[in-house]
Amino acid sequence: MSEVTSLQLTQRAERGKGPCARLRSQGLVPGVFYNSKGENISFSVDNMALGKAFEKVRYSKMIELHIDVDGQIEKRNALFKKLVSHPVKRRYDHVDFVGIDLDKEVQVTIPVETTGRAKGVVLGGRLEIFEERVMVRCLPAMIPDSIVVDVTELDIADKVFVDQLPLPEGVKAVYDRNYAVLAVVTSRGAKAGEEEIQ
Repeated sequence: MSEVTSLQLTQRAERGKGPCARLRSQGLVPGVFYNSKGENISFSVDNMALGKAFEKVRYSKMIELHIDVDGQIEKRNALFKKLVSHPVKRRYDHVDFVGIDLDKEVQVTIPVETTGRAKGVVLGGRLEIFEERVMVRCLPAMIPDSIVVDVTELDIADKVFVDQLPLPEGVKAVYDRNYAVLAVVTSRGAKAGEEEIQ
């Protein structure tokens, strides 16, 4: 597990288009933190710091928010819920964070990565990834950075289904029907692996 990323926020009292426009002109991004306990905190955050934090955690990793409330720092564990970019300018217009409890499981999507060179590729096939991200459920502190699949032993037409993914202990894949995550297909681009298990 990687080190938890933190982000400095400042509570804001003013809301509405005017105050938010003034914040953006100062290089700040307005946002809202909320959780299942009924907390709803409006804040501002530095645009550059926000961007750097998002690059590290995206929508799948926990972030620790340090919220300045009247000079006192309050910490909240959260996930990015929504990040809105300006359509033209290189800045963010708004951000939402949703609070999480460390002792309650969350569902997040995790990137799939591969290692090794498949036997089928050596024989002329092509490794095709059907799902670049899969949804998993686990405690916030156990969210993996990625799911790494060793494809070395895969031959042409071999597939790896979601229920075969090598997940860390305490991490479970979430799906209604089993599906192929990746496969070694023929060089003609056959769609091996797109069908689901009946």
